[in-house]
Amino acid sequence: MDTSLDPIVALKSDHGAVRAVLNNLDGYLKKIGSVSSNGLRNNLINQLNEITAFIDKDLEIHFKKEENALFPILGNYIGTETGPIHVMLIEHAQSRELSLEFKSKIKNYPDSKDYNYIVNIGNAFVKLLSEHIDKEEQILFNMADIQLSREEKHGIMEKFLIITSQAA
Repeated sequence: MDTSLDPIVALKSDHGAVRAVLNNLDGYLKKIGSVSSNGLRNNLINQLNEITAFIDKDLEIHFKKEENALFPILGNYIGTETGPIHVMLIEHAQSRELSLEFKSKIKNYPDSKDYNYIVNIGNAFVKLLSEHIDKEEQILFNMADIQLSREEKHGIMEKFLIITSQAA
């Protein structure tokens, strides 16, 4: 990643990848609920494991970029105890909880055969993250563009590089 990039542009790029995965997840969830063949449903459930791998790695890196690099600096201007950053942190925690529950239900599917619960948790995850991304892009990132200096943005990008390299 080029350190001259704007951190907001970099985060929006991450969001593009997350939206693509959420679209795939949504498609699988719709298929799982509509197929009548257990074999086909099992194959679709197995595909969800690939999506959870993205959630475990790439989405967590994205959250850490925001939590450890962007939010502390932007929080100097808009606060973190209430307001948009506080809401984003709550939604990150909710997302992590839903992800853990989703992965657990996928893992237990061969025994439980409860695909409806997987679909419901998956749909809740898609909805939460889709709305979360919209809030960040429409509200929080606009605030960051207005408040942050070029030097602060450069420092945030340097932290992004460290976070990404530590996850590799």
